[in-house]
Amino acid sequence: MPKSKKTIITCAITGAGLTPSMSPYLPISAEDMIRESVEAAKAGAAMLHLHARKPEDGRPTNDIAVWNSFVPGIRAGCDAIINMSASMGATADDRVSAAIAVRPEVATVIVGSMNYGRFKKAHDQGITEFKHEWEREFFGPSSYEVVTQNTFAKIDRMIDIFTEHKIAMEFECYDVGHIHILAYHLKNRKIDKPIIVQFLTGILGGITSDIDHLLHMKQTTEKLFGSDCEIFLHGTGPVNIRTAVAGALMGTSVRVGQEDNLFDKPGLPFTSNAAQVSRLKQILDGLNIEIATPAEARARLGLTG
Repeated sequence: MPKSKKTIITCAITGAGLTPSMSPYLPISAEDMIRESVEAAKAGAAMLHLHARKPEDGRPTNDIAVWNSFVPGIRAGCDAIINMSASMGATADDRVSAAIAVRPEVATVIVGSMNYGRFKKAHDQGITEFKHEWEREFFGPSSYEVVTQNTFAKIDRMIDIFTEHKIAMEFECYDVGHIHILAYHLKNRKIDKPIIVQFLTGILGGITSDIDHLLHMKQTTEKLFGSDCEIFLHGTGPVNIRTAVAGALMGTSVRVGQEDNLFDKPGLPFTSNAAQVSRLKQILDGLNIEIATPAEARARLGLTG
């Protein structure tokens, strides 16, 4: 029997979908981001997936100055791979602007449009009261109108820009159809291998985190890309760690973190990103599933460091 590949753990330190009113442990400031990232890396995360937030109220932002307030500190404090979200902005050029300026090893490209249903995130986290007006608007009636706009033209442009700037891409797929969209975009393109595919499951407008769905997405990706791909997966909401364990058992790499879920149990928040990574690592250790170091992950993903 061939030896299984080691599991690469990504930790998503903070995101754009969960908000400060949901947990006092959600990282917001530059100091939060640096501390949480370095501790998550020490706990076993080989990759750090990052978003930026305005320090005064936690509102998501793509401001380059905010990114530069914490990314250098993370780089100085650990050797984990830096993976920047490129999801904010009306145009492709807006979305990639911070990543081009800050130059992470990996940047994320979302490859499908859908009804996002972000109001479900507040429901999943059990939160109904918000301290910032932007949060009330974010999860209020207007959230029923939100459709993520990831057009073919926008995706094409982002791939071209990141390829030109030699920044590796992680392609986020929320449903099976998105994998086929990705195959269309890459059919006549030459990009560095392996192709990094991230399954983001559990969003209301996308596929759920059920085992049969995860397996179907994995088999579809392998059918389309063969050995040229590296698969990561995560499930949003309270099933996040359970989904990561399922992925590791299936042979994929995985993601946990405060971007995807804030609660260990109903009413009991995780106190840090490192706590989530440690919980997952403890389970995987018990299953004799080996965890990749940052150096091993770089080699697998074709990154130069």
